[in-house]
Amino acid sequence: MKKHPEIQLNFDLAPQTDAAVFLNEAVHPLQIEHNGPFVRNRQGELICVKDKTAYLSGDNGQSWQAFKLFSTDLNLSAANSCSLLCTSQGTIILSFIDSGNLHFKWRKQSNAPTRNSVLFHYIVRSEDGGRSWQKPILLQKGYAAAATTLIQLKSGALIASAQNLDYQEARHYSLTFRSEDDGKIWQASNKLDIGGRGHHAGCYEGTLAELEDRVWFCLRTNLDYFWHAYSYDDGKTWTHIQPGIEASSSPAMLKRLASGKLIMLYNTLYPKGTDHFKRISGQFSEVAASWHREELSLIYSDDDGRSWSAPLLLARCRNAWLSYPYVFETSPGIIWITTMQSELRIQLREQSLAKLPR
Repeated sequence: MKKHPEIQLNFDLAPQTDAAVFLNEAVHPLQIEHNGPFVRNRQGELICVKDKTAYLSGDNGQSWQAFKLFSTDLNLSAANSCSLLCTSQGTIILSFIDSGNLHFKWRKQSNAPTRNSVLFHYIVRSEDGGRSWQKPILLQKGYAAAATTLIQLKSGALIASAQNLDYQEARHYSLTFRSEDDGKIWQASNKLDIGGRGHHAGCYEGTLAELEDRVWFCLRTNLDYFWHAYSYDDGKTWTHIQPGIEASSSPAMLKRLASGKLIMLYNTLYPKGTDHFKRISGQFSEVAASWHREELSLIYSDDDGRSWSAPLLLARCRNAWLSYPYVFETSPGIIWITTMQSELRIQLREQSLAKLPR
């Protein structure tokens, strides 16, 4: 049998840079040890996770206690693409992909993954505020790659964003998982597939928000836009997938603030004031995509997503990847923002948004 040439992907693709980080005048450094995602338990303690450990803080992140996420007989590790939620019943739920058993190879000749490429998606629950964690629940096998958002709808249903790799078509598709029993049993939605080929092709790394009359699933693509899908049946199925907000090939993060304002953190298609940026194609995707990540921007909506502000530039760093943002409202109107890549940690006040230079 002819052996196919293969590449082993380097998942730390972000370029190295010593360039200075420039912050918007209304943005301030966040002096905290850990990255997001963050959540508070019913006792008011701050929770975040890293690898095999949950961290709790009773003093707003100044000091932390460590607790085991998994029993020692499980070779599991929570990748930094994960999401946390404190449900209305007080249960802490972590949606994560298992980097402890990650394996990924891509055939150069056929531009397709090997069948032994695996990255499983799990849920793990805590009923005591994050101090002890139950046996993980396997959501899906395959190569699931990201677990960006976990939300609770007004109905009480939980919705977890998800994706997986189509081995034969060599691209990613998106879906969600839904629970009606506080995260014990989960049901998969229909798949969302927009075509493409490559190890970063398709639609993936989606983020979720509940709107007045529907649920919104905002998906990363290589086509210069987020693609938007909507659910009109409480997150059970997704329809009306279509191009939406212009963006680079990088994921967004949606957040509903306590005031009702909707915000999105993301990387714009091009740097501020320009109409071009280096594009990547080939084995990444069949189309040349902008991977602009040197600037982190924010847009906001006061009318439930029907209209949006102009992009507000929060941070810039030449040759850096200020991307994969997490957003946490630590108290009403006080917003913490961290990024998975480059580990930017900043904070701002909601009341500053209308005053930020554009």
